[in-house]
Amino acid sequence: MPHKNQFRPHRYKGRFYNQPYEQNRSTILPSLIMLFEWYWNTLRKGGFDSNVWFAPEMPLQRSDELAITWIGHSTFLIQAAGINILTDPIFGNLPFFRRQIKPGIELSQIPSIDFVIISHNHRDHMDAPALTFLKQHPKCIFMVPLGDGEWFRSKGFEQVREYTWWEQDSFANIKIQFLPAQHWSQRGLLDYNTSLWGSWMLTLGGHTIYFAGDTAYHSHFSAIAKEFTNITHALMPIGPCEPRKWMHKTHMNAEESVQAFIDLKAQYFVPMHWGTFNFGTDHHEAPYERLLAAWAKEKLSHDQLIRFKVGQRFIHSAIPHGEMVVPSKEPQPPIEL
Repeated sequence: MPHKNQFRPHRYKGRFYNQPYEQNRSTILPSLIMLFEWYWNTLRKGGFDSNVWFAPEMPLQRSDELAITWIGHSTFLIQAAGINILTDPIFGNLPFFRRQIKPGIELSQIPSIDFVIISHNHRDHMDAPALTFLKQHPKCIFMVPLGDGEWFRSKGFEQVREYTWWEQDSFANIKIQFLPAQHWSQRGLLDYNTSLWGSWMLTLGGHTIYFAGDTAYHSHFSAIAKEFTNITHALMPIGPCEPRKWMHKTHMNAEESVQAFIDLKAQYFVPMHWGTFNFGTDHHEAPYERLLAAWAKEKLSHDQLIRFKVGQRFIHSAIPHGEMVVPSKEPQPPIEL
């Protein structure tokens, strides 16, 4: 089984890479081609009934037991032990991409947030309007990948903490740790991979919750499972699935996400990163349909798959599962090539 030391971010001339001597990848041309294909598919196939996937509930202000609300895309409100956490917040549209379904909780209705965790700086995960609004929450700590702190500080954010892979912080009633992922970063034309990307592990209220962020399938899931032997909930991206020749190095399809869940040995699977924006060329509901097919093929228990509509809240009232296994060594800095 892979060891965590195999997964350290590599840095070369100020840029991060998943692997040593990884080549820079072109992102502009594939993005333009996918955008054209998406518009063509939308015109041919039409839209979808967003009401089928929308079931908003009034947000809880606080919760002692674990409550997870899907706001849409990779944005969740996670509540337990009286703590409120928001993941990769985005509540509006993006340039060239409109939301296919409105957020399950309006930004103005979000309860007081204690922690915002960011997986990487792509605009569908690190959205400036949402983050600027959340700056009004006076006690909120913004936990970001190494290299993104400068963006936050330039916008006037004060409580910002940067992390590299395997680095953690402990607060009252919660442990938060930044973990590997296989992805990339970029917000402008010239800042390709100048900041890190990753996933997060949250331990609070007797639960160990893994937030995968954006990632390709890789053996880092097995390495994480070796360090954390009691993952209760895995929040996993299932799309976009197509075109595979471009997506496979940076995004999991639904089948790979199921295999990653098996690698993690987690108890519950929570699908995300589908349905809100049509970033791939596959049909809007294809990632979800492929998830159900892969789940049946692997003969996994139906009870382990938590199927959300946007705005729905899952409350887990089971007996606490014990303490998180915390790596004993201090995190190592990125490798300079």
